Amino acid sequence: MLLGIDVSKWQLEMGWHKARSAGARYAFIRAGSISSTGGECYTDYQFERNARIAPDYFPIGFYWYFRPNHDPVGQANYFCSLIRDKRALLPPVLDLETSGELSAQEVTDAAKQFICQVYCRLNVWCLLYSRAIWLNKNTISDDIWAMVDLWVARYINLSGPWSDGKCKPRDFDQWRLWQKSAGGNGLGPKFGAKSRSIDIDYFNGDQAAFDKYAGKAVSGLVRVTSPLATSLRSSPEGAAIGASWRGAVWPVVEKTGDYYKVEGWIKADKVEEI
Repeated sequence: MLLGIDVSKWQLEMGWHKARSAGARYAFIRAGSISSTGGECYTDYQFERNARIAPDYFPIGFYWYFRPNHDPVGQANYFCSLIRDKRALLPPVLDLETSGELSAQEVTDAAKQFICQVYCRLNVWCLLYSRAIWLNKNTISDDIWAMVDLWVARYINLSGPWSDGKCKPRDFDQWRLWQKSAGGNGLGPKFGAKSRSIDIDYFNGDQAAFDKYAGKAVSGLVRVTSPLATSLRSSPEGAAIGASWRGAVWPVVEKTGDYYKVEGWIKADKVEEI
């Protein structure tokens, strides 16, 4: 499983270099939501900063905290307009965890409208974030669930979110991501947050599977030839986020100027193509 994080305004200004150094290899960023009473869509006040900086360190995606008792199409349109031109490699996320006092049928219908509108606008199916017990109680079975991947929350020390046979979502047999830890974990500062805690996630697969999921094209391999430790950078001119050593072989994601993009950016004169 591959480690990642998800963040919102509650983490305040993120130090994204720390997130990378702590082992995160992707992040989901809250784009916004809609007010519970007035029904006005709004942008998370850390969204623009996070969306600008985080992609220098790893792939990102964006999520929308959905309120089904307000216009689902309006929420989808606002969300899509926010994220359309951002540097996201991961799918948009419908964060579904409140019913707005609607019935399970009504919640499902609203979620379906949101998902379909995002697909019409961005030509990609949403990732669904929720909790099994909540989802089973507050939605009904519907064909729409077959169109989306699941990001499930369950805070328990297991090998998988329902590996104990409990808390399995009714309409899903597989999970794509697992939010395994959240409030009270004290890991915020380690991952660059100013909050005490931060949400910790796991991708259901290794780095190669994640790269395929994120749509990262791999074009060839390079081997490190430098006799000394060689910096991996967040961007060609960015900060060092790690190091590699002589003999290490990396798949190439991108090349620009004098740098190759592998797990980070590495100087071309430190490697050879193989």
